[in-house]
Amino acid sequence: MTRLAKVTSFISKTITTAVLGSLFLSPAGEVQAESATTKSEDQTISTAALAGNPREGTRAGWKFSVGAGALYAPAFAGSKDYQLMVFPDVKIAFKDLFFASVKDGVGYNVIRSDGWRIGPVVKYKFERKEDGSNPFRVGGGNTTALKGLGTVDATFEWGGFAEYGFEPFACKVELRQGMDGHKGMIGEAGINYAGAIERFGPPMFFAVGPRATIADSEYINAYFGISQTQSVRSGLARYNAGGGVVSYGFGGFMSIPLAKPFAVALFGGYDRLGNKVADSPLIGQRGSENQFAIGLSVNYKFDMP
Repeated sequence: MTRLAKVTSFISKTITTAVLGSLFLSPAGEVQAESATTKSEDQTISTAALAGNPREGTRAGWKFSVGAGALYAPAFAGSKDYQLMVFPDVKIAFKDLFFASVKDGVGYNVIRSDGWRIGPVVKYKFERKEDGSNPFRVGGGNTTALKGLGTVDATFEWGGFAEYGFEPFACKVELRQGMDGHKGMIGEAGINYAGAIERFGPPMFFAVGPRATIADSEYINAYFGISQTQSVRSGLARYNAGGGVVSYGFGGFMSIPLAKPFAVALFGGYDRLGNKVADSPLIGQRGSENQFAIGLSVNYKFDMP
C-alpha cells in the first residue's frame, strides 16, 4: 500500500470514528449542547490562535485530537439535577479550512483573512429523552423532571458562522436551522478574551468571555413549551412561548500541555436562562434558571502532512 493510500485510509477511519462517536454521545452531547460545557469548550485553542497566537492555527496538513473527558452538568437544559458523565472527544481539522468534531459539528472556513473566518456549519442536535436516561452517567441521580413531556427527536442543524479576531479578542456569531426534531432556528454569539501563558514552560492556551443564545418560538416551545396533551400527562400547566433569549452567561477554557503529544483541557461556565425559558412551568416547578457546568478532558494530539 502506498503512503498516500495509507494516509487516505487512516483519515477515513478517523472520520468514521468521529461520526460514530457523535452518535454514541447522544445523552452527554445533549447536555453539552445546551449547558455551559459546550459553550465553554467551543472557546478552543483555535480561538486563542485567532486572537493572538497565529502559529497554533497555521500548521500545515491534518490535525487530530482524540481523547475522553468528564463532565459535571445539568441532566438537561434547565434541569436542577446534576450528573457526572464521561464522554469521547474527537476533533479533526485540515489546515485553517475544514473542521469536524462531536461538539463543534462540521464546518468550512470559506473566508479566512484579515482576522475573519466565515463559512457554513452543520451540527447534530441530540434527542432529549422523556425518561431522562443517560448511559454515560457515572454519578448523580437520574432525573424524572421530563416525565409526561415526550421525547424531542434528534435533528441536523445547518447554518453559518462568522468570527472576527482582533488581538486579544475574538467575536463569533452562529445561526442554525433545525431540519427535524425542534425545526426551529437558534443563534449563538460570544466575545472571548484569548491568549497564552508561557511563563511555566510550554504555552497554556486559554479563552474566557460572555456568550448568549437566542431562538425562535418553534425551538423554545419544542424544549420548554407545554401542549394540552403534555399538560394532561405531566400535570404541568400549558405554556406557549414566543421567541427570545434562551440563555446568557460566561465561560472559560484552558488547554494545559502534558508530556507530548498529550494535553488536558479544563472548561466551565455559568448560564442564566432567559425569561421565555425561565417562565416555563418545566423550569419553574421542576428545574432551575441557573445553570453551572465544569469538566476536563485528556487528549492525544498529532498532525499529518
